[in-house]
Amino acid sequence: MPKLVHSLLLVVHRILKTANREPVTVNCKAKGFTLIELLIVITIIGILASLTFVSYSSAQERARDTKRKNDLEAIKKALELAKQDSTGAYYYPEDHLTLDDDPNSPYIKILPTDPKTGVDYTYTPTPAGCTDGGPTYCTSYTVIACLENKTDQDRDNTKYSGCVTNASYTVTTN
Repeated sequence: MPKLVHSLLLVVHRILKTANREPVTVNCKAKGFTLIELLIVITIIGILASLTFVSYSSAQERARDTKRKNDLEAIKKALELAKQDSTGAYYYPEDHLTLDDDPNSPYIKILPTDPKTGVDYTYTPTPAGCTDGGPTYCTSYTVIACLENKTDQDRDNTKYSGCVTNASYTVTTN
């Protein structure tokens, strides 16, 4: 019985409210997003986008560094082939650019360049002042590429002054 009385009292109360023209409040949530909700979503999207960009640019650096290392190994192979074909002296050329002067060159068809800058890799024959025609023949060489990723596991411990990141990759005489 108390429930019935309570229910009747609620009905009477609502009727009186309506009769007195008091506004009836309805609990309904407004549709849409609040400014705070939008700002939070935009912030999360911004953070995810920046993380993706950093990861993508890092992957590009590593890919270019891998290309540089492969290029230097190809140059090394071409230099070793040129040495084997030298006129009985078994010496290296004084300038690695001569490796691809001939379009029918058996050593290397196109001399690779840095994938980002397009600049030739640094080739240094030794001893200083050597030539492939004598009197001082080139008995060894060093080819250097600057790496973008300064934490690359194949980087040299020596710092080549021409590298901005102070990370370089070097191939030398066998």
